[in-house]
Amino acid sequence: MNIQIDQVRFIKVRVTPKTAWYFAKVMNSNGLETVVEFTKGSSSGEVAKLIHQMTGYLSEQLVEDESDVESILNIDHIMDGRSVESAAISAVRTAITQLSAMEKDISLNETFNGGKIEKVPVYANINRGLFSTDRAPNDFAAAAENAVKRGFSIIKCAPFDEVSPSDSSEWILKSAEMGIERVKSIRRAVGESITVLIDCHSRFTPETASQVAEKLESVSIGWFEEPLSPNDHSRSLSDVVKKVSMPVAGGESGYGEPFFDALLSSGSLEIVMPDIKYCGGVSESVRIGRLARCKGAGVSLHSPSGPVSLLASAHSTAAVECSMALEHAVSESDWRSELIEPAEVIRDGNIYLPKGPGLGAVLNSNMMAKRGECFSV
Repeated sequence: MNIQIDQVRFIKVRVTPKTAWYFAKVMNSNGLETVVEFTKGSSSGEVAKLIHQMTGYLSEQLVEDESDVESILNIDHIMDGRSVESAAISAVRTAITQLSAMEKDISLNETFNGGKIEKVPVYANINRGLFSTDRAPNDFAAAAENAVKRGFSIIKCAPFDEVSPSDSSEWILKSAEMGIERVKSIRRAVGESITVLIDCHSRFTPETASQVAEKLESVSIGWFEEPLSPNDHSRSLSDVVKKVSMPVAGGESGYGEPFFDALLSSGSLEIVMPDIKYCGGVSESVRIGRLARCKGAGVSLHSPSGPVSLLASAHSTAAVECSMALEHAVSESDWRSELIEPAEVIRDGNIYLPKGPGLGAVLNSNMMAKRGECFSV
């Protein structure tokens, strides 16, 4: 089905002193409107400018399929998923996919596999909720306990604040001791039945990653996420995979199916984590997830931002058979669920997919009037 973009409007929502979410409302020539999230930290404004440029050009075109966008925009180079360009084109491609589903009067998930899915499992990323604390071991333990009380059986944290890969191996291992203590504090607080995932934020070196993983073995870790950057150190990461006992996950900054295919083929990752905001959009994330499953790898979408990107990621997760739990950043704000309409429903470790075409939700106009800030580029 051909889609022609008519107009785009941008909205910023300040969540905490450290966090803001950025959204684009995209309307097609038939008057249908959908919303996508394109949050990229301090670069979000640059992403908005590029989205504006791309959609301005596409407004003069009929787009038959979201995967055609790159060729229509004359993009013939390999994109880095960390770039502003990848974030912009991912948002545009997702918007086209959602508008196409709305034109067909089917849900986003039905676009991918024709099925109706009620809910998708999610895990609790407690890291962002800890920004307002001292990030002491007892803070991590309290946040984990709170997540368990809310019905989550899987928890993720990023405990290695003090570690920098530019330091000496000796100092990296010394700096990692506080992070290991944070993880141990979580395990003591939640017991053995809860799965604990560790995000390293690419803070280690090939020499230190396996040593830190060995120290974490006694704490029963569910996965070891990005001890090294998959974008920059895929070969070294494959060596880490061979040395550590827990699965190695990552790929949040990757763009396109070929990027993930290369990582899986080289044995650099055992669990891929595409982010719809950077990987090429929601349809591309489904292709990446199905590729991973065909190769015997796991897939768990990276989604630490707002309710719009989480909901789109849930549709993608539902479309990939045997997907692992989806990431959800908890305790960042007490009004998060009301930002969309119908409100976000997360209960007992699951996100419930709303009924309705496309994404199935829109931005709540009352909340936008209260917390949103429209801006132009």
